[in-house]
Amino acid sequence: MTYVNKLDGDRLFLSLSKKKDLSLYNEWLNDFNINLTFGRSHITFNEEKQAEYIEDYNNSFDKFFFVIVEKKSNQAIGIGLLYDVDFVHGKATLGLLLDKSYQSKGYGKEATNLLLEYSFNILNLNNVMLYVIDFNEKAIAMYEKCGFKIMGKRREAYPINNNVYDEIYMDILKKDFNEIK
Repeated sequence: MTYVNKLDGDRLFLSLSKKKDLSLYNEWLNDFNINLTFGRSHITFNEEKQAEYIEDYNNSFDKFFFVIVEKKSNQAIGIGLLYDVDFVHGKATLGLLLDKSYQSKGYGKEATNLLLEYSFNILNLNNVMLYVIDFNEKAIAMYEKCGFKIMGKRREAYPINNNVYDEIYMDILKKDFNEIK
């Protein structure tokens, strides 16, 4: 499959979405364990809903849907989102989903850095935030390595499997990202 390289990294690049990838997105978005980390394991997706979701992103000026593509295999390995983009105040929210077989191998950090590069140095935003459920300690550590700082939490926001978890809010500023880079 041919992808459109919107932003190039070492092992990855960000691409525009392809309709042929809908079945792959649905596989990821309906995977219980992947969605558990988002607190969304109760939601089911089908290709029609997913196509509408992507179309909504593609027709919007305040959100961006990227496919994360591994260069070596030219294979989609995840999804990167920027949403609630506010150009007046220079802020956005970031979302990241990686195929399970590519997790814990540095791809998440590289994909996050590409999304931040796009946010800060292409869209000229100043602040990007995200949220993560507190049991996802690997993701929190990875985001901290990218320069995100914990800015607060929503207590007991996710009751899952008879346990209750906090929602951790993290953010990074353009100046901090560019200093690290």
